[in-house]
Amino acid sequence: MSEDKRKHARSSTSGKIRIRTSLSRIAYSVALRNVSKSGAFIHTLRLPAKGEAMAFEILDDYGLRMVAGHGRVVRIIDKAIKSAIGFAIQFDNELDQAMLDYLWALQREDAS
Repeated sequence: MSEDKRKHARSSTSGKIRIRTSLSRIAYSVALRNVSKSGAFIHTLRLPAKGEAMAFEILDDYGLRMVAGHGRVVRIIDKAIKSAIGFAIQFDNELDQAMLDYLWALQREDAS
């Protein structure tokens, strides 16, 4: 989904997300690259299929679940474009603003 078609602006983060795809059912943790209320870009070499459903858990610094939900893969980046290989997920339900504020603050902390 191109940036001009997004409902909500995305912002960079260095948060972690645990995902479980509908096909593999094996959970693994990866890095969030950016996130909005309705979706995220996940940086990983383990690429699911476009349209694949998945469950996710956004994790805190200790690996504990902060929020869980479901979504669908809407875009795959399988070649290094701006050094980001991974996929975009659209959430079934929007994240609340407090969760976004937390995730967006992670990027600012890493930059300082």
